[in-house]
Parts: sequence; C-alpha cells; structure tokens
Amino acid sequence: MTLLINLRYSDLSFDEMMQNWESCFLGYQTEYEQLIYRFPNVTFELKKFSLFVTDKILIDKCTVFDFCLCRAMNQYLIHKGTNEFLALEAFRQTLLSTAIEELKCISIIDASGNKWFAEEKIPFKNWLDAKPQRYFELKHSKLLLDNNFEAKVA
Repeated sequence: MTLLINLRYSDLSFDEMMQNWESCFLGYQTEYEQLIYRFPNVTFELKKFSLFVTDKILIDKCTVFDFCLCRAMNQYLIHKGTNEFLALEAFRQTLLSTAIEELKCISIIDASGNKWFAEEKIPFKNWLDAKPQRYFELKHSKLLLDNNFEAKVA
C-alpha cells in the first residue's frame, strides 16, 4: 500500500499538537492520561519527538506525529496488561521506529539542494531552523519531496 506523504505549513506549539491529537483520537485519551500520570517523563519525550517529525509532514492527511503516537499508544495498550515497563518500552520504540519506517524513502529538499531525511535522526524542526528561508519555502510549497530517496547513512 502506497501512502501519500505531503508537507504543509503550520506553526502549532507542542501543546496545540497534543490538544489536536487528543480531540481527534478520543479512544486513547484515558489511557494516555494514565500513561502520563504513571510516567511523567513521557511528556518530555513526546516534546522531543514533536521536534523530530513536527506537524508539517503528513501521511494521507494525518500528521506523522499523530500517526506515530496512535501506533505507539496501540503498542502500549497491547503490552500494558503484561508488564507496565515493557509497555512503556514498546511505546518508546514504536514512536521513533514508525516515523523512520514511514519516511524511510523520503527526503525533503530545499531550494539550495540540501536534504533532510528521517534516517539521519536529525529533527525536522532543527533542519528548518538551520536555514530560516526554509520556512518561507515550506509556506510557499517550494520544498520538494523525493519519494525514491535512498539514504547512505554510515
């Protein structure tokens, strides 16, 4: 199955991203609140993750952030009955591995030809911040997506 990857300009804060996720995926809300209550550091980890994928990369009209968080919550729920700490580890691993897997052949290219790709594990926000004109390019749909990119990571 081929998923449509797209970019959009957005400037939601982490709190706004979480409010959006919670309002769109109500089925996870109670379990998410319990996860945060039990393991408060998950909020910090999600903030870091939000910098990695931002709310600017979409998979079939769903942000990569939302997509990955739903998958991670699903894994947490699967393992929660067995072992809470195993469930937490499954949550953490699923969050990042889903993003890298879904974006593995995608590169985002700016007007200067510089590329961002998930396998380098450099947050997309950091890549955008490194050259502020990239925000202008994003806002005006000037960043390019290469769907056949193969990363050469050492």
